[in-house]
Amino acid sequence: MSSLPFFETVQEIHSHYTCPSTCPAICCKIADINLDENELEILRQASKYDADKIVSCHKDREHHYKICPPCSFLEFNRCSVYERRPNICRTFPFNICDMPDVLLLFPCDLGASIFKDYVEYSNNMLKQPVPAKTIDSFEQSHCSFAIKLKEGVSIPMLVLKIDQLLPFKEYLGSIRRFQGNPEIHV
Repeated sequence: MSSLPFFETVQEIHSHYTCPSTCPAICCKIADINLDENELEILRQASKYDADKIVSCHKDREHHYKICPPCSFLEFNRCSVYERRPNICRTFPFNICDMPDVLLLFPCDLGASIFKDYVEYSNNMLKQPVPAKTIDSFEQSHCSFAIKLKEGVSIPMLVLKIDQLLPFKEYLGSIRRFQGNPEIHV
């Protein structure tokens, strides 16, 4: 997988969530999906590989590839190569930004679920409530993000330091262990 320092943390956080069935897959429709050579090779093995949608590029003297939106692997708002999806897709709704040791949280439905739990964690475990202004701003972004995307207006995202996500990841894991696995009745 990836050697990015936050990748494993984000994956652990993701393991506690799923996109709702009503997700319109906006993440797959709005932005380029950057790939490295290994990810390209994995996607080439996919049965739905569409070479015309993958573009070779150079950025900062590095060679990489990108899938232009909408993603050619998107079918009925679901990823047809989910188990083989690129790392950038595996980190969404967390977005890498230009600031070191910082991730942005996109205000989609999945991001809103993560944010809600982060607020609860911050209030109950850290005893450091998230400022009301931050909560209001994120909620407004969540409520209006589909409209803003259609209009091409920038969407405010929550800035989270990676070192803040490490204890949050542990918190989510402890809640899961505490709650246990519910019995499944057929």
